[in-house]
Amino acid sequence: MKLSFRYLLLIAMSVVSLIPICVLALWTSHNALDNEYRTVQDKHLLLAKNLSQALDRYSVDALSIFNRATDSVIKQHIPAEFIKLFNDIDVESVGEYDAKGNLVNVLFGPTQLQPGSLTQDENIFELSQLSTARFTDVHIVGGVNPTLYMIRKDQQQRIWLAVMNPEFITLLQSAVKFGKKGHAAIVDRQGNILAHPNKEWQASSKNLSNVSIVQQMMAGNTGVMEFYSPAVKQDMIAAYTMVPTTGWGVMIPQPLDELYARAESEINTILWVATLSFFACLLLSWWMAGLITRPIAALTEQACALAEQQTQLTPWAKQRIETTEFVALFDRFHCMSKQVISSQADLAKRVKDKTADLAKAQAEALHLANHDQVTGLANRMSIRNTIQQRINAKQAFSLLFIDLDGFKQVNDTYGHGIGDSLLMNIGQRVSSNLEAGDIFARYGGDEFVLLLQHDNLCDIVNHKAKRVLELIKQPYQINGHQLNVSASIGIAQYDSADSDTDSLIHRADVAMYQAKHAGKDLVMHAC
Repeated sequence: MKLSFRYLLLIAMSVVSLIPICVLALWTSHNALDNEYRTVQDKHLLLAKNLSQALDRYSVDALSIFNRATDSVIKQHIPAEFIKLFNDIDVESVGEYDAKGNLVNVLFGPTQLQPGSLTQDENIFELSQLSTARFTDVHIVGGVNPTLYMIRKDQQQRIWLAVMNPEFITLLQSAVKFGKKGHAAIVDRQGNILAHPNKEWQASSKNLSNVSIVQQMMAGNTGVMEFYSPAVKQDMIAAYTMVPTTGWGVMIPQPLDELYARAESEINTILWVATLSFFACLLLSWWMAGLITRPIAALTEQACALAEQQTQLTPWAKQRIETTEFVALFDRFHCMSKQVISSQADLAKRVKDKTADLAKAQAEALHLANHDQVTGLANRMSIRNTIQQRINAKQAFSLLFIDLDGFKQVNDTYGHGIGDSLLMNIGQRVSSNLEAGDIFARYGGDEFVLLLQHDNLCDIVNHKAKRVLELIKQPYQINGHQLNVSASIGIAQYDSADSDTDSLIHRADVAMYQAKHAGKDLVMHAC
């Protein structure tokens, strides 16, 4: 049997190409479902951990703000700077309770959000371990909707309770969507829902502690497992982990049917690709066989022509080939690359904005820690640290201890609000007339401290002290009232005899009391 060389070459090349195509198709199809499971283990677990880190950062910030705000309460009043922070962390109400858990006062937000007692309802609060602030589990107090709280007990045995609106938690949960039914769910330490795509379950804070994956999260475990979801009534596979600070559970479930569907789609795609690849190989083999056999056929034709002594030979026809598929593939990849770069730039901007917000909050907290909340001056802790630094550096300076004369009468006559305004006006007036490097601070009550840097000459110090007296004695117009106060000033100049801040302040304090006993409105030097 005679066969054309082109057909023999086509059969050989087709068999050689068919074997690896079939092997690769079978191997890829076999591993399609395994690849889907590995995707869940890698991507879903990473997503769950990222969500857990965001919730942990939120809970740490919220507890820190709650601690600072309740520690800063003065006369049943939360400083105004904390109101915005409470709104930022979704605090709706803050209440003060006595050591027995009875409501004393509501300092922020609607009163009706606060339970009347923490120990008399069916779902009572645990008050035995409140040395540090923490998030509670979901509570149903007084028959109202399930609510999340922050709770702590301070050194005065006051119990503080913050009512939370889980808007940020819900926002994080709702941002996670993939496939048809892939979602995120967040539960508390008892398995009560904090955020879930089933809004009815979320509103009632449905307890899912009987679900196997929730039990794993309640036990503090991290991993990937299959379970039956009562929410969607399907078998699911999910990555799960926990939030370290609060013990909340975070899971990223997806129906197993979606994995099987994607695997089946991938298998069908592989079979189609294999079939098309085989036909492409047939065409390529036919073309390559033609490239090989065409010169042979042409040489045969030329040989026959020479044998027949023909003088007009047929010239070789040149062909041009262009691979348009590669151009199309490059265009598609370029479009995909621009989308990835754009996504990275957007993510970088959001991270930068969030970092800037955190830096601003840290700067505000540092300012509150070192400044008096009424006058805005350096506070007691700040000025003491500055004095100790000067002592450690052996730098020459003088210290003026100032106590107002007649301030109590202002408070008794006009109230503490007018008194605070007077203190603020005194602080502004004296501060605006200081030399560079001098520090005016409120030490406590109606006591102030003025640190004169590099001034240890008696005449200069006396002149500055009397100037301060004159400034303080000038009348003040506050809310239609003319107020007049004076001051007694004690001066202590630093020398090597003072080894610490307390000894130097004590000398200035004694001199101040000598000025008061000598008739007030005077300046006295420490011995």
